[in-house]
Amino acid sequence: MKDGLLQLLKLQEVDKELFSLEEAKEKYPAEIGERQNEIEQAGLHLSELEAALAEFEKQQRHSEREIEVGKVDLQKHEERFAVVTSNKEYDALQIEIEACKAKISDSETQLLEAIEGIQTIQEHIEKEKGAFEEIRQSQQERIDELQGQLNTMQEQVDSVKERRSTVAQNIDAKLLTTYERKKGRRGVRVAAVRKGACGCCFHQMPAQVRSEVRQSIRILNCESCGTIMVWDEQSD
Repeated sequence: MKDGLLQLLKLQEVDKELFSLEEAKEKYPAEIGERQNEIEQAGLHLSELEAALAEFEKQQRHSEREIEVGKVDLQKHEERFAVVTSNKEYDALQIEIEACKAKISDSETQLLEAIEGIQTIQEHIEKEKGAFEEIRQSQQERIDELQGQLNTMQEQVDSVKERRSTVAQNIDAKLLTTYERKKGRRGVRVAAVRKGACGCCFHQMPAQVRSEVRQSIRILNCESCGTIMVWDEQSD
């Protein structure tokens, strides 16, 4: 029985390694997704600024066109003074000219606002580009690292599974079945005694129980966590 239990302890070490690999296979994609999302969020903010810049540039072009059209209209109206023949026509033309000047003034105000907006956003964009690149670079380095590990992880899992099969072949079938059916904390089903306590949950065992575990006559489980207890060379 003792040799079988010691073999279970070896199998447990292999299974812990396998458990860690399987856990990492699940965690890595989640972390990769989180880091990619950070890059996307940083890029989204930069895209919003660039979209706002495009709107101001559109406003600038529109205002410039309106000013040019307004100036042409103003010149035409002013040239009509030469052919005005009555006060009524003069007053009407004067009103049209004032309206044209007001329109030009409004367009010039909008043009100034657009130019100021462009300058302000361009400054923000330059800062955001630096911040975005810093985030992108740092996150991408970690993403590439995780992806590289993930790509080779299945090979590691297959290798550990082969070692597991080799160890399991040397264990009594009934003992192995007992082990396989047991559920443990984070995959731990067997633990060696350490300082008079369970090596899994560190629950102190009565002296009588420690003595029985040391004799290894039968399978004994920790009364606290249910883990199979084993006495090895480092137990005391």
